Amino acid sequence: MENNEKMLILDVRNTDDFDEWKMEGGQVEVINEPYFNLLDDIRSLDGKLEKNQEVVVVCAKGNSSQMVAEMLDEEGYEDVYSLEGGMQAWGEDLER
Repeated sequence: MENNEKMLILDVRNTDDFDEWKMEGGQVEVINEPYFNLLDDIRSLDGKLEKNQEVVVVCAKGNSSQMVAEMLDEEGYEDVYSLEGGMQAWGEDLER
């Protein structure tokens, strides 16, 4: 984000939390798809994400995003990362 590079963030927090605070800026595209919607079928993201694009998955504290990132990896997505510590860590980093 600091380098203004194109980035796709998949925010898996509930919509209320997402609407209150989200990552934004530059060439950042953010998709909000709550974690609970993905538990039964990760394929609901088909058409929203491309299998070969870099995706950073974000949640509140990092646990749900790690699980979703692993699910995406199992579905053939090639370049998926989970933000360690989630939005909590991101907020702490911004305060520094």
